[in-house]
Amino acid sequence: LPKAVLCVDLYGDCADYDTIEAACERHDVALIEDAAESLGAWRGSRRAGSFGHAAVFSFNGNKIITTSGGGMLVTDDERLAERVRYLSTQARQPVAHYEHTEVGYNYRLSNLLAALGRGQLMGLAAKIEHRRSVRQRYIRELEQLDGWSIRRPSAGGTDNGWLTVALLDPTLPYTPTELMAALAAQRIESRPAWKPMHQQPVFADALYLGGTVAEQAFERGVCLPSGSSLTETDQTRVIEAIVEFDRAAKTTAGSR
Repeated sequence: LPKAVLCVDLYGDCADYDTIEAACERHDVALIEDAAESLGAWRGSRRAGSFGHAAVFSFNGNKIITTSGGGMLVTDDERLAERVRYLSTQARQPVAHYEHTEVGYNYRLSNLLAALGRGQLMGLAAKIEHRRSVRQRYIRELEQLDGWSIRRPSAGGTDNGWLTVALLDPTLPYTPTELMAALAAQRIESRPAWKPMHQQPVFADALYLGGTVAEQAFERGVCLPSGSSLTETDQTRVIEAIVEFDRAAKTTAGSR
């Protein structure tokens, strides 16, 4: 059995922790929640970051709250919290001079960057609401295109709308890569869905189970502009560019 399960909340949505927590408890395996993308989301009556032995958040530049980098670990285990504080502050001993009995790390968030992140907390709800409304507009307008679907929140959860992902039907006369290239030509940023871990070269020899759903999402997924500061005008430009590309590609395919 593994020492721990690291469960990732993807695209702003909490995983199915009812099932996962029960399985980890049954086998006495520690659970760590990767809540890097799910700040402000819920699963049932519990918030993202409250599952497992510990949870981690990211404050990278593309997250809902950012400090330009870094993150945060949360836990209700005092011993674990103390150990993390110790290792993240160079594993210094509690004496006046620098003394170390083991190797530590300099993972502290500076006071200035912490203040930057803390100052955004009051606006978190508004940021989440805006991102959800961005997704709803994509659903209304882009799902009118044949072969397009937009990812919804999972059942039993309330996500934060962090990133809107479109899934393109494989029968479309264009690929996600071709769509992203067309958007880039108009200075519109988009990205593929995350590549599954078992397809990463560094894990080529690792054991894995399943993977089909993740592979299909990677092959068919396109992440659309979804930022908290995305204006209605900018989103209109994104949608119009997609609709025009889709129309042209289908017209060309139909004339062959």
